[in-house]
Amino acid sequence: MRLRLALVVVLAFAVLASCASYFDSRAEAALREALARVVGPAASYEVEVSGASLDGARFERVRFVGTRVARARTPVLDRLELELRGVAVDRKKKRLTALAAANGTLLIRAGDLADHLRERGWVDDARVVLEAPDRIAISGTPRISGLPLPVRDGVELRGRLVAQGAQLRLVVDGVRVGGAQAPPLVRALLERAVNPLFDATPYPLPARFDGVSVEDDAIRITASGSRLASELVTP
Repeated sequence: MRLRLALVVVLAFAVLASCASYFDSRAEAALREALARVVGPAASYEVEVSGASLDGARFERVRFVGTRVARARTPVLDRLELELRGVAVDRKKKRLTALAAANGTLLIRAGDLADHLRERGWVDDARVVLEAPDRIAISGTPRISGLPLPVRDGVELRGRLVAQGAQLRLVVDGVRVGGAQAPPLVRALLERAVNPLFDATPYPLPARFDGVSVEDDAIRITASGSRLASELVTP
């Protein structure tokens, strides 16, 4: 009798464990899809969760990593890492409904930024060279009203990368047009034309850029905050 009772208890625990595992996987799948909608298309996603509620709609902590994230009208993010706290998800609609806190880092390769500048139609044959701690040089053939500006040896902008709100911007401190340095008015016009280099304002995550640095051939941006509600609103 005792052996039979022990077997029943073990079987019950096994069933509960398998149900919990199935429930957790479904909850994590809903969260993954909700985050993918917020972040954008990517080559791959990794999601780690802890502190899930019984209904799988709330998570104390979520770590999210996306590689080669291709948002519309932005340079490809080679890597996006997010640390999220107090995450709430509508499992039926598979969307985020609340987020208490968010911190993360974004990595943009020089080549991807150059591709983005070409796609914007601002400069042909764009080339980007990065230098620590926050320096950048952009060269190529600029366009005015969609037409290439015929300048021998092209144009080169040099300056410093800065974070402003949820934008990555270039503060120009020198412009070479052909073989000569451009006057201040030309520098101001080109700085206005090229900025922002990257704008995350249309997206819920992140809400602001906190710092910018150059590491090898990439721009590293630290970011935080979100435009989602900090907590669920209950009727």
